[in-house]
Amino acid sequence: MNEMMETVPMSTLIILAVVTYFVGNINPAIIIGKMHHVDIRKEGSGNPGMTNTIRVIGLKAGIAVFVVDLLKAFISVRVGFSIAELDGAMIAFAAVVLGHCFHLIYKFKGGKGVAASLGAALALNWMSAVAALIVAAILFAVTRRMSVASIFAAVSFPFFIWLYEPYCLKFAIGAAIFLVLMHAQNIGRLLRGEEKPLTIGHKGEADSDDEGDGASDTGTAEDEVSDDNGGNAGAADDEAADDAEHPADPSNTAGAAADADQHAYADFADMNGGNEDMDERNHTAAAAQAEPLISEAILASDEDDKETLDPKHEPVDYYENKTIPVLGDRKKSIAVIGSGSFGTAIANLLVYNGHDVTLYGRNSEALHHMKKTRINERYLPYVLLSDRIKYVSSLRHAVIGKNMIVFAVPAQQFRSVSEKCSKYLEDGAVVVNLAKGIEQKTLLRMSEVASETIPAATYVALSGPTHAEEIVRNLPAGVVAVSRNKAAAEMVQDTFMSENFRVYTQDDMVGVEIAGAVKNVIAIATGISDGMKLGSNARAALMTRAIHEIKRLGSALGAYGDTFSGLSGIGDLMVTCSTNLSRNRRCGLLIGLGLEPEEAVKRVGSVVEGYYTAEAVAELADRYSVEMPVCKVTDLVLRGEIPPKEAVGLLMSREKKEELQ
Repeated sequence: MNEMMETVPMSTLIILAVVTYFVGNINPAIIIGKMHHVDIRKEGSGNPGMTNTIRVIGLKAGIAVFVVDLLKAFISVRVGFSIAELDGAMIAFAAVVLGHCFHLIYKFKGGKGVAASLGAALALNWMSAVAALIVAAILFAVTRRMSVASIFAAVSFPFFIWLYEPYCLKFAIGAAIFLVLMHAQNIGRLLRGEEKPLTIGHKGEADSDDEGDGASDTGTAEDEVSDDNGGNAGAADDEAADDAEHPADPSNTAGAAADADQHAYADFADMNGGNEDMDERNHTAAAAQAEPLISEAILASDEDDKETLDPKHEPVDYYENKTIPVLGDRKKSIAVIGSGSFGTAIANLLVYNGHDVTLYGRNSEALHHMKKTRINERYLPYVLLSDRIKYVSSLRHAVIGKNMIVFAVPAQQFRSVSEKCSKYLEDGAVVVNLAKGIEQKTLLRMSEVASETIPAATYVALSGPTHAEEIVRNLPAGVVAVSRNKAAAEMVQDTFMSENFRVYTQDDMVGVEIAGAVKNVIAIATGISDGMKLGSNARAALMTRAIHEIKRLGSALGAYGDTFSGLSGIGDLMVTCSTNLSRNRRCGLLIGLGLEPEEAVKRVGSVVEGYYTAEAVAELADRYSVEMPVCKVTDLVLRGEIPPKEAVGLLMSREKKEELQ
């Protein structure tokens, strides 16, 4: 211990540690995320740090996070140095990094401490820090994996500190061990070959990389909307365009489904109770994400059909015998924004209905491949698409000149995407939104968001029990076009309706949107129940009580009671809660099997709308004093406040009451 530290009162050193710990609690990733209407802890990897911010929001936001994290640590350590030289600096180093990684404010769930550690290291001894940074830069340039760069920089830091400031060697070794431990999950993914390269700007989900960084053709900010089927940069909105992009809950990856009671646990036959080890749980979790086909009940009915659906076999054009009508003046020029499974399926449907359709996605390389092969390999690999679909990666080129715009992006991204489109919308254009959810923080429904971002557009929502995997196979489905403008709803009805895609009209926007949003939360709840093997009775009870909850909230907001008995109400709830094509249900299954909610979302591999909507639904219920026990306990489970078993106990031990209250 140096002489200066011996003269510094212990109380001063304690205050130094406490103050720098709380400085470490300042998290720019969370703050910037809120500015973008994103909870960074529920997007991408869920890590509120620089790397996830780059993936989810974009490079500029990530750089801002990096600079703030670096400066807060640098300043803290320099203050510590001024108080007690190297010992004070090391105290501040440890406290600010611990504050960054283990937030008291955010329930001890912070970042991994890379940028904060770099800032602290620069303040402690800049030469050793720069040397370690050079190691990190070289490794990142070679691997494109920030985790590899961070881990090796941490490991090399003690060596460099020994060269330049040997007094701090033991501390540096401890700091290196801490950083390596903070990257334990990354190390596991690296060993399994699952760690993905860093890509830029993808709200929704960021750990799924296939096609590179998803840059647009023009490279301009206005065109960089993350909703295509590219890599990390293109996965979120695209995959979202699988859960939020649609009238129901389409999914791009699913396990063998469990449509009927006798199949309820078919996907989980290898689970034998609550004492399985984690390896078996992980094996089962992986099985629940196998390449989706449709329900097991349907597959079992036709072995030939099963062969054609299997992605290992040749893709099939399910519309090949359909004659495309000549519409004349009734032909619409349509842009579909979002090239995930549902965006792709809807674009294909509209082309075969005789319309001029342009499919927008961010990743130009992926779109070029779709155009060349007629296959969306990431989401619908077993289907041949129409060669009449046009593909663009410029948002401006997609929207300009179109008289109908179909948004197939996640609910939480609808604001940002629609804002970018607003400048290109033609006067009188009809906007059709497929997303289902309630915007976090604002608690606004999608039509309310649209009234702020695209007020001049005529807004229509399309909702109902549909999965992209079945629409693209030209199987029968029924949906509702809801709008306060009857003529617009009827136009959408005429545009989308085909011999196998029946469209009804509605004007109860509140009821349809509330039903579509809340059913995603209930699907997670029923998935949890089935994952826990609570039985078909429990699932039926949850779904039935859910209708009461949805109706109560909708009525409080002015919805029509009959809406909840229709396609957008009980119809959508049934399909979302009963088949594994719903990623919300699949997420619940994984939680019921024992995975933490954040890990379950990662395993699903796509945007889980109910995960992001649950908190908003609970807040709406409180705001309007509506009793919604199923939704509220589901929200508590998703936020990690109670385990699923306790949630069951809370529901089953509620006070006695009349059923229809």
